Amino acid sequence: MRLIENWFSERYSDNVQLSFRVRDQLLSVKTDYQRIDLFDTYDFGKLLAIDGTVQLTEYDEYIYHEMITMMPFFHSVRKPETALIIGGGDGGAARSLLGLGVRDIVNVEIDSQVVEISKKYFPELAASFSDRRCRLIIGDGIDYVRKSEQKFDLIIIDSTDPEGPAVSLFSREFYEMCAGRLSESGIVVAQSGSPFYQRETFRMAYDGMVHAFPHVKVYTAFIPTYPSGFWSFTMGSNSAMNPVKDMVRGKYFNQEIAEGAFKLPQFMLDDVSTLKGK
Repeated sequence: MRLIENWFSERYSDNVQLSFRVRDQLLSVKTDYQRIDLFDTYDFGKLLAIDGTVQLTEYDEYIYHEMITMMPFFHSVRKPETALIIGGGDGGAARSLLGLGVRDIVNVEIDSQVVEISKKYFPELAASFSDRRCRLIIGDGIDYVRKSEQKFDLIIIDSTDPEGPAVSLFSREFYEMCAGRLSESGIVVAQSGSPFYQRETFRMAYDGMVHAFPHVKVYTAFIPTYPSGFWSFTMGSNSAMNPVKDMVRGKYFNQEIAEGAFKLPQFMLDDVSTLKGK
C-alpha cells in the first residue's frame, strides 16, 4: 500500500520552491492581517509560515535571531540598555536581547495571533514576554515610533517581507522616524531579505537606510530555511559603529562570523555602490 506524503512548499519563483515533508499541519488561521500556518516537519521540527513564507523553524531559528540582535548589540559604542522591537511576535528577538543583558525592551507586534501561537507552540521563545524587562504592545509599530518620545539604544525591525502591513517598514520615511528615536550612539537594524531571490527587497531596505542614516552597514547570514539560504540584514546609525570586540558567542554568532558577515559578493557591492550614488 502506498503511503500518502504531505508537503509544505514555499515558492521562490515560478520555477523554484523549497519543500518540507510534514507529519501534520497543526494550525491554519486567517487573521485580520495575514494567513498563519503551522506544520510539524520531519527535519526542522515545528515550522511557522505567514502568507506561505517560512518565518521560523525550531531547528534553525537561532541563526536569524542571533544575527538580527547580536550584530548591532556588539557594534554599539556603548553597551545597549534599551531596545525597541518592531514585529518579532514569536519572542525570539526579545529572548536574545534579554540574554545579552538588555534591561528595557519594548516589543510592538501588530498581530496578536502571532504572539498567541508562539506562546502555545514555541514557549521557549515566547517566554521572553513574561520577563519584567520586556513590555509587549499589540499595535502598529509605525504608529508607535511616530508617537513615542522614548529614545532607544537599539531598534530591531523584525518584520515579514514587504507585503501587506509590512510594506511601510521598508520605507525611507519610516527609517527617518527611527533615526529620531535612537539614542546618541543607537543602531537600527532590519532584515532585508534574500539578496538573490528578493533583490528588490534588499535594494528597498538599503536605499531607505542610506538616505536616513550617515552610517550604514550590510551583512549576511546562512539560514537554511530562507530563500536560497542566503539572507541579508541592513543596519544604520547616526554615529560611527564600533568594530565587534569583547563579544560573547552564540550557537551561530562568533568572532569569525562577526567579521566575515560583512564580506559581500560583488553583485551586492554593485547594488550598494549604485544606491549610494543615487
